[in-house]
Amino acid sequence: MYNNDYLFDQNPVVSQPNGLESWLGAATGAVVVLIVLLALICIAVAVLMIVADCKIYAKAGEKWWKALIPGYSTWVLTKITGLAWWWFLIIMGLTALEGDFNKTQVVIPTLVFLTYFNYNFNLAKKFGKTNGFAVLLSLLPVIGYPILAFGSAKYEKDAKVDKNGIFSIEK
Repeated sequence: MYNNDYLFDQNPVVSQPNGLESWLGAATGAVVVLIVLLALICIAVAVLMIVADCKIYAKAGEKWWKALIPGYSTWVLTKITGLAWWWFLIIMGLTALEGDFNKTQVVIPTLVFLTYFNYNFNLAKKFGKTNGFAVLLSLLPVIGYPILAFGSAKYEKDAKVDKNGIFSIEK
C-alpha cells in the first residue's frame, strides 16, 4: 500500500565538523582524561593516608583498624598523643560546627586548624620529632604522615608532652 522506496533514493548530506567543532571535541576529551587522572590521584592519596594512619596507630601500640572508625579514631588519637580527654570533645564539637557556614566562615575553621595543630604537635613529640615536624604534619599532612608512618621514628609512650598541648598555661 505504501511505497517507502523514495526514502532510500534521497542522498542525505553529511556535514563534516568545522574547526570549532573539532576543537571542542578534542577539548572535551582532554577534560575527561584530566578528570579521570585527577580522580585516580585523589584515590591514591586517600589510600596512602589511610595506610599511613593505620601504620601510625600500630606503631603507637594500638590496633591498626582503630584508625578506620570515624570518631573512635579521634578518641584513640587523643590517647596516643597524651592529650586530656576534653580535647576529644573540643575537636568533635568544632568539626560538627565547621560545616555550618551561616554562623562563621573564619573562626570555626581557624579553631579546628589550631586544635589539629595541637594534636600534631603532641604526635610529633611522642614520635621524637621537632616542632618543625609538627608544622609539616599540620600544613602538609600528605608528606608528614607517611614520613612518620613509614620512617624510622619510634613511638615513645613516656615522651614528655603536656596534656593541655601547646595551649598550656602551666609552667
